[in-house]
Amino acid sequence: MACKPYENCFEFTKQKNKIVTCTDNKSSTKYIYENDSLDELSKYNVDGCLIDDDGSKCDFLLLNCDKAISYFIELKGSDLIRAVEQIDRSIDVLHKDFRTYSVGARIVLTRVNTTDLKSAKLIRLEGKLKKLNGKLIKQSRQLTEKN
Repeated sequence: MACKPYENCFEFTKQKNKIVTCTDNKSSTKYIYENDSLDELSKYNVDGCLIDDDGSKCDFLLLNCDKAISYFIELKGSDLIRAVEQIDRSIDVLHKDFRTYSVGARIVLTRVNTTDLKSAKLIRLEGKLKKLNGKLIKQSRQLTEKN
């Protein structure tokens, strides 16, 4: 399946960017995707665009078109459980458009409360992602990922 651009919601679509950055100025968190193999990528704004209702939604959706991988990205202060809820709902709403894609989730927080790491919501999301051939990666401040 080719990357499907959503009207007015993409920062770029089907480009071979070497580095893609997602930032949140409020929390000063950052996600960096290093595209060393120069795969075609598409980056979408989810919050307020792809999902424009009052429900939970993550910040960004990054698609690796060549490898058929979707990354749901949430940049947040310190509320891991809220970030999990936002990603979980975004997957429920949007994954139907990319059924052939594996699903990864990326959460970058300013800090993590260790009690949140045992949350049932977090465990359920990790199980969901495993069924979708993906995984959750959590990091403080900045997460850099290479393909």
